Amino acid sequence: MAKKLGKKARKFANKHLQGGAKRSRKLRSQFNRRTRKDGKGREDGGRLDGDGDEEMRRSDPTVNTHDDVATLANSLEFPEDENEFDGDLSDSDGYLSEDPECPYYSDSEDGNVLKDSIVQDGLDGQNNDMNLAVKKQKKKLKKLLDKDPEFANFLGKWESELVSHESDEDSDEQDEMDSGDDGVDAGDKNPPSDKILTSKTISEWCQLVSKDPKAPALRNLLNAFRDACRFGLHSSSLSTQRLQSTEVFYQIITFILSEADNIFRSLLDIPDDDKGKLMNLRNGQKWQDVEPLIKSYLRNCLDLLSQLTDNQILTNVLTRLRASAVYFSAYPSTSRRLLKILIHFWASGDQSLSLTSFLMIREVVSLLPDCLDLCLTKGYNTYLSSSKLVDNRNIKNIDLFMNCLVELYSLDVQKSGERAATSVGQLSAILRQVSKSKEKEDLLKIDNWQYINCINLWVRFICVNYKDCHNVHSLLSSVAQIIRGVAYLLPGMRYLPLRLKLAQMLNELLNCNQMFFPVPSLIFGCLEFREIFQKEQTEKTNIHFSSLLKVPRNLLKSRDFQEQCILSAIEVLSAHFAQWSYHVAFPEVATIPLILLKRLHEQTTIDSLHRPLKRLIDQVSENRDFVQRKREVVSFSPNDLSSVESFLEDEKMSGNASFTQYYESVSKNRQSRGRKFV
Repeated sequence: MAKKLGKKARKFANKHLQGGAKRSRKLRSQFNRRTRKDGKGREDGGRLDGDGDEEMRRSDPTVNTHDDVATLANSLEFPEDENEFDGDLSDSDGYLSEDPECPYYSDSEDGNVLKDSIVQDGLDGQNNDMNLAVKKQKKKLKKLLDKDPEFANFLGKWESELVSHESDEDSDEQDEMDSGDDGVDAGDKNPPSDKILTSKTISEWCQLVSKDPKAPALRNLLNAFRDACRFGLHSSSLSTQRLQSTEVFYQIITFILSEADNIFRSLLDIPDDDKGKLMNLRNGQKWQDVEPLIKSYLRNCLDLLSQLTDNQILTNVLTRLRASAVYFSAYPSTSRRLLKILIHFWASGDQSLSLTSFLMIREVVSLLPDCLDLCLTKGYNTYLSSSKLVDNRNIKNIDLFMNCLVELYSLDVQKSGERAATSVGQLSAILRQVSKSKEKEDLLKIDNWQYINCINLWVRFICVNYKDCHNVHSLLSSVAQIIRGVAYLLPGMRYLPLRLKLAQMLNELLNCNQMFFPVPSLIFGCLEFREIFQKEQTEKTNIHFSSLLKVPRNLLKSRDFQEQCILSAIEVLSAHFAQWSYHVAFPEVATIPLILLKRLHEQTTIDSLHRPLKRLIDQVSENRDFVQRKREVVSFSPNDLSSVESFLEDEKMSGNASFTQYYESVSKNRQSRGRKFV
């Protein structure tokens, strides 16, 4: 009897021997004849490869998710203007002219010998490591060039052309910068003095400027501030080597950021509480004398913000720079560049830096309303890009970003309402497309965090501005229909976290205009535990509904998931019943939910869930009986709307009803557990 082949041998035979090759050709021919959905067959090998790759992409949920999310982001984002706004300060990149008699105090006898005066600190050690790495890389490249002389000649040819092209560009830039005003040496890339800036020198200059803001040492300090803003950026340049140590760097930065606002106000004779007077002085002689100093200060501040990477230092710098927002408002193009930097910090994820950046954004927009369009567009697009993924670490940051963005959009509700209508229309178009096809890859267009967070943003915006502006009233019904459509297209137990978020959004919307919607239907449609409770598991798993849209299958039968489902549903249902607890129609509102709650109480086999369910049932039943008794003694008809609205008004104002106190206790328990749904 022949010996059976091993696994590797069988695999080799199927792949390379004549029978395996014949079978492979047969399968390929069948694959070539397979028709597509449009009825057209594959004709050539090139199309076969492309279609095979597409089949692979369709079968890979990960690839589908990334492609659809990228497409969704492009369809939801507002178009941006990519023009660079830097014309206001184009002539302020150089050094200010200094007074040669200004005192210098150097620790070295020869102040011109710069290399011997540099203090070795942590930055020098990092630079040495980087230089060693560059030298090693150059040696490797040199070996490669020696092996292939023809390729080396090719690179040398293109390198010579590149050098000549860069020299032409440098000459053009030099000519442009030489056209600056007389107060600024814009074309001078080297400092007016090559003397080392010591701590004693900076202290003396600070004292002179504090006593007299018109002292010549102010220009020296601003030049030193320019070098400090570029400290560590180009370690080989003479300007950055002027700083003796990092202590001098912090000394210069701290003084300029703390005192620049008061110094410029003193030079312009502007009181601290008069921000509007600055715009009236722009054509005066005082402004023309001080303008080169202000330009240099603002340009260097932007360079400093672009270079810093530590969030704590950035927060301190922005806090001090906020007082200078009035000077940025004198230059609209520069203000737009500042706003782009601030929006980037706003979405950094650090709450202190985000809040500080937003406060300065709001300050600049209040002084320069023309920049509001840029902030609305850039802020909305940044919010979409930063909310692609949500987890327990960034959910608080996304919520803070959303609240700040709603406040920014509320500054001009008329203008923001148009943008909101455009975005809601895009959400509706995506939903209509998905509802027609209902295919798995199309469902991913609404089953993602960007789509849900975008809905949540406009829900917050409508709730904040509904009472004060009638322009957002038309958005409420549209957003409610979108929420209802998403819940209809994504049914089942696995989507319970998403449905809870949608139900909470509906509660917030309906609380604005007292419009009724059967919110419990979104929840009870998923709370069918007949199969799950048959096999109760005692394994505990950490499930956070706040960072989930869809529950993994392996957690559906876990005990912790069942508890989270019931407790979360109780919180959302309590919020819904609390909105209608004093309404005359509360008995009808609570009838069907009570039946479903009692059925759920009977199906639940976890003992820890019996008590909260029974308590909710008792509270709803008690409030239903209370409203029923009060309704029986009234004399008005249901058509009397004014009497219906004033029903139980005194009890509602007092807030002593049993169900109101119950809902307050549920809200406190939710805050203590730290769980949020939207």
